[in-house]
Amino acid sequence: MTDNKIRCALVFRIDAAVGSTSGVTLLAKYDFSSDYEAHSGAATEGTLYAGRGNYGEAVSMVIKNDPPGVAEVGKVGGFKVVQSDAHQVVYGGDSDGLCKSLDTVYS
Repeated sequence: MTDNKIRCALVFRIDAAVGSTSGVTLLAKYDFSSDYEAHSGAATEGTLYAGRGNYGEAVSMVIKNDPPGVAEVGKVGGFKVVQSDAHQVVYGGDSDGLCKSLDTVYS
């Protein structure tokens, strides 16, 4: 990898019954990954996210399977890290049920 830019920032609502099939809703997304995959520099590294195109859905499945821990009121906490050969996702939640996620590419 030749850079370490943030590729995607996501905000999810985690319902109280996160163990159920419907626990995570995407609220906001900043997605630079599609621009990155279209850039000629990505051709040598392969596509990020296996060419899925909808990274929000992929992260949503990760959060459903392994939700962040409980944070103190007014703070984000319970952080988790998921890594692959190409990138890492860091996510955490707050006491109001919001989950923030960042994806970065290794340099």
